[in-house]
Amino acid sequence: MSQTHKTLAILATLAALLQSPTLAQWVAPGTTFGAPSSMSYSQAMAYVTVQMNAAAVQRAQSVLNQINSTNRNNPNAQAAARTQAQTRPQTTFKPGAQRLLLNQFVRSLSSKPTEVQELTAAFTEGFKGFEAEARRLGRPNNVAMAFAYLVGVCYLVHYGEEPTEAALLNLQANTDAAFGASETFRRLSDSERQRMYEAFVLMATLPLLGYTVAVQENDPKLLETYREIAGVALESALGVRPDRLKFTPTGLELR
Repeated sequence: MSQTHKTLAILATLAALLQSPTLAQWVAPGTTFGAPSSMSYSQAMAYVTVQMNAAAVQRAQSVLNQINSTNRNNPNAQAAARTQAQTRPQTTFKPGAQRLLLNQFVRSLSSKPTEVQELTAAFTEGFKGFEAEARRLGRPNNVAMAFAYLVGVCYLVHYGEEPTEAALLNLQANTDAAFGASETFRRLSDSERQRMYEAFVLMATLPLLGYTVAVQENDPKLLETYREIAGVALESALGVRPDRLKFTPTGLELR
């Protein structure tokens, strides 16, 4: 069996396990628990929810909504925010030599050595793909870029519509300003910022992989499972129901 088909098989198994009421009952931000070992999506997502520093995210959400609204109606303000986010970013960090969350996240999905190996490879490729794009856009090692990626990917999976690059870069700029306005975020160390960054990328990669499998296999049930997962992730990230979100060609709107 090829690497691709092995990964597809594991993701299909994960999807079958996700057909339970626990999907919508993520552990509340701030909840702590030990290192997970069983194949449990709710445990995995609870783990990254804790690691993404929910307090900093919650403090930034209302500010982000205000900035999005203001800049959407003022192209000059949005252009200025884009320039500042690239030339004087407020959410960058100096990464450590290794990933901080990947191993524990994967082991919260499976304890079987073969599956751990395959899932680690899949999520590693997810990181590589995102980080290559972030470098192309001049925003490497940037928490706001990872946040925009999470929102963009989950919007694609949930609605089947891909946001434009301009819209995502505007969201990244506004997110950079929102986090930068938070004293809670500004106090975070490099390693704490890296944990947030990795949590956002992991939260995006799982539904993206599942969405890819569902489309390739033409599996509506699988697609619906990952669509629901993406919707929960959107609400967790932005603090509003997915049905209130709409990407326009130039940004994210609340309706």
